[in-house]
Amino acid sequence: MKYSCFSYKAAVLLAVSQNTAALSIISNEKSINRRDALIGGAATILGAPGITWAGSNPNAPVAVLGASGKTGALCVASLLRRGLPVVALTRSGEWPPKKIDLNAVGFDGDATTSNPLLTIQACDVKDAESLQANLSGSRAVIYAASASKKGGNSKEVDGDGVIAAGNACLQQNVGRYVVISSGSTTRPNSLGFKFTELAVAGIMTQKRRGEVGVRDAYSSQSGSSYTILRPGGLDEPKQNIIQGPSALEITQGDVLAGFVSRADVAEVAVELALSYAPNVKNTACELYYRNKVVPVDKGFKKYLQDGSGLDRLYGESYDELFMGIKPNYDYLVDA
Repeated sequence: MKYSCFSYKAAVLLAVSQNTAALSIISNEKSINRRDALIGGAATILGAPGITWAGSNPNAPVAVLGASGKTGALCVASLLRRGLPVVALTRSGEWPPKKIDLNAVGFDGDATTSNPLLTIQACDVKDAESLQANLSGSRAVIYAASASKKGGNSKEVDGDGVIAAGNACLQQNVGRYVVISSGSTTRPNSLGFKFTELAVAGIMTQKRRGEVGVRDAYSSQSGSSYTILRPGGLDEPKQNIIQGPSALEITQGDVLAGFVSRADVAEVAVELALSYAPNVKNTACELYYRNKVVPVDKGFKKYLQDGSGLDRLYGESYDELFMGIKPNYDYLVDA
């Protein structure tokens, strides 16, 4: 989210300091180092019996759209660190981007095409034919692109692009589609929505339109599946490290928020892309650190209390963190 992170982070910061709201979302409208030890077991879930989509092939690559962005680049590096094949898709066809520290996700290996696990290709999310060609044969796709001066406006990238990539995944039988969206997309009256919408004209409206478009496109599909990941305010660069699942909280409803690093967002996006657990199918969830949680709006303070009816998910591994996610969920409608 190239344009929106400052304004969204500012809104979350205000929420933390004032104990008011800064994020929101909607429901049911129909090699072991320290970092690797934090990763959990989702990467080992390679499919289910009888499934014939591309995602059932563990040798197929994961494609990352928006791979030259701050979060997309870390998604690519995270996959490479795991020893998995990845296709880095950028408008220029060049990777890695300058000034992005790939070691934030523990990758210090070969980031060039001499690495047999890495394929770098040009792909513009505004071009449906380019999406079809470049996503073919992928086991999963991570959408990490967002509006930028050179890449396109919010309607083109955060709305149309998200939907077009989802359609391409369905047409190419890609097993999993993970969209990195934003907190507050379903809460237009929240501080987070308003700040970000002003900073980049219409971006939150378009992100929500993209989410709904993907949900609707997948509503009649039984093979491929999607997950929409809604991170809180991006806390970087001072904390752009992997803190891992034990530091994270996941909720569904877009009523609570907080900060999270791009490194942890990338890790969770990758784990979701690799997971075929039935409960992460066709759903949306929020992600932020456990240490400073705030309500998205002042009317949601009750969800900070035990017994509110909102499931606040924690875990020492990603499998454990994901265990309570509900499938076929969008946001908490009656909050």
